[in-house]
Amino acid sequence: MLPARTIEQKSTEALELVEVEASGAATPANSRRYLLVSPCRDEAQYLRRTLDSVAAQTVPPALWIVVDDGSTDGTAEILEAYARKLPFLRVVKRVDRGHRKVGPGVIEAFYAGLDGIRLADFDYVCKLDMDLDLPARYFELLMERMEANPRIGTSSGKPWFVHPTTGALVAEVCGDEMSVGMTKFYRVACFEEIGGFVRQVMWDGIDCHRARMLGWIAESVDSEPLRFIHLRPQGASQKNIITGRLRAGFGQYFMGTAPLYYLVVAAYRLPAHPALFGSIAMLWGYLRSWARGLPRYDDPEFRGFLRSYQYACLRMGKGAATAQFEAERAPDWHKRHATTATSGLAQPAVKPALRKASLMGLSFDVVTMESAVARCIEFCSGPRSSHTVMTANASHLCMMRRDESLAKAGRAADLTVADGMSVVWALQASGQAMPERVAGIDLMANLLVAAEANGLSVYFLGARREVVETLVERASQRHPKLKIAGFRDGYFGPQDHQAIVEEIRESGADMLFIGMPSPFKETWTERHRERLDVPLIMGVGGSFDVLAGFIRRAPRWVQVSGFEWFWRLLMEPRKLWKRYLVTNSEFLWLAGREIISRRFYRAPPSGPTMRPTEGGS
Repeated sequence: MLPARTIEQKSTEALELVEVEASGAATPANSRRYLLVSPCRDEAQYLRRTLDSVAAQTVPPALWIVVDDGSTDGTAEILEAYARKLPFLRVVKRVDRGHRKVGPGVIEAFYAGLDGIRLADFDYVCKLDMDLDLPARYFELLMERMEANPRIGTSSGKPWFVHPTTGALVAEVCGDEMSVGMTKFYRVACFEEIGGFVRQVMWDGIDCHRARMLGWIAESVDSEPLRFIHLRPQGASQKNIITGRLRAGFGQYFMGTAPLYYLVVAAYRLPAHPALFGSIAMLWGYLRSWARGLPRYDDPEFRGFLRSYQYACLRMGKGAATAQFEAERAPDWHKRHATTATSGLAQPAVKPALRKASLMGLSFDVVTMESAVARCIEFCSGPRSSHTVMTANASHLCMMRRDESLAKAGRAADLTVADGMSVVWALQASGQAMPERVAGIDLMANLLVAAEANGLSVYFLGARREVVETLVERASQRHPKLKIAGFRDGYFGPQDHQAIVEEIRESGADMLFIGMPSPFKETWTERHRERLDVPLIMGVGGSFDVLAGFIRRAPRWVQVSGFEWFWRLLMEPRKLWKRYLVTNSEFLWLAGREIISRRFYRAPPSGPTMRPTEGGS
């Protein structure tokens, strides 16, 4: 039997072992070399579950360093046995300091594991706790997400724990905007840019906020294949859960959290285990630290950013605030990472996945105007196939409840934007992300600019003959280099559909704008999208009339205030009064019910499946 492979703290053997596992050459693009570092102390009760779940990963780690931080139970013996079996497992032994030391002690042990390691030899680094049961594709799926979006700097799944009294699996409270502390999976480039982990309580909050401040995306993903079991309940890792909540209060104080924000957080967590007393302990930990004048994280710029973000969360909801700050910080990130070669980032394997929000059964893409235009240009620059864009407002959402064809077209859209302040407000009020309104007419105007800049051709279908002719004339004047593949008015019958489809197809247009009413434009597009073979198809309703100058658009202040619908009602009262009276009332009722349901009565999704392990836990 081979002797256990261990590494004494700060020994030169650590470097030698890593050089055997990883060559000194730079890692190739899109490689999946990831390093796990696991501080642990007295984890014999849970250790095997974690070791087995990592051993079962579909993509195993290039190296896993477990730091035995002076364990006095059977941890060392278990690690020794597994080190014989797992070729990627290495063990660092530290001297027993007599007690478990959470927060800064954990990070000290983490860096003891990194001592002598070249992070440049790896693509990803993860601080992993030893009291977890991970699904088999956990690390593979995280890397897929990060390959798809180079701005994701840190990601994780969602933790669940076994309730101490009922035995049921319960979701731990954690926001989507942070990777969770027990499995901090980082892109090495991001980890180095934020300066690593702070050696203090709340290290696992400071890191994500600092990453966001620098334009990276931090996230935890509530996806079934990424849900894992936390064998020790959150906050119970030192003495008991109450002690953990007191420590959390100090950590928030140290980080620089605004008092009002933390009061709201504590109120929100009142029902969480342990109900009431957990929230009281959190607030007492914060107030006690303030009363004692304890030092705070010494970075005024960071604390200012943090409080701005937290106040935005209180105003518009955490999801919307996160999306807004990510969008605002994106230009800075792109300047620093202009090319993947110079930044050391892997080339994305597929298009970045957009975040989603939902209202009244329709899924919306969480985008700004800038990112919506960028996605549309991606549709046009990839392999030629049809993509549809839906600009959904309150009227669409109400019509979809009665029109299954319209609802089907909405679900099939490749990009769905919130065209209406009422939709944006409803999404934000329900706690979901939606940074801004992306009005169809504004998106169309921006796409005409982008089409001219990228040499793309456009086709206009819809409105009266004189309207579409004037639109083409104005578009040519405003965009002299814009390629107009063709145009046709919207007055035609079913017998003309196939001929029109063939005409558009033969034109070779890259973008098709359909200026016709709902639900016709959506259902017609969905029926003919494959035959049309236009990379970008977008219904724009009455936008032709406005852009051609036949109808005056509302002033900017009216648009921003959310009363553009009222302006349109004044412009066309006979056409719109009944629709707005019925649909607006219906939308207020249905959206209001959904907001209340999401805010107060939303049931958590089903948890991960507990799997048996050999040898017990």
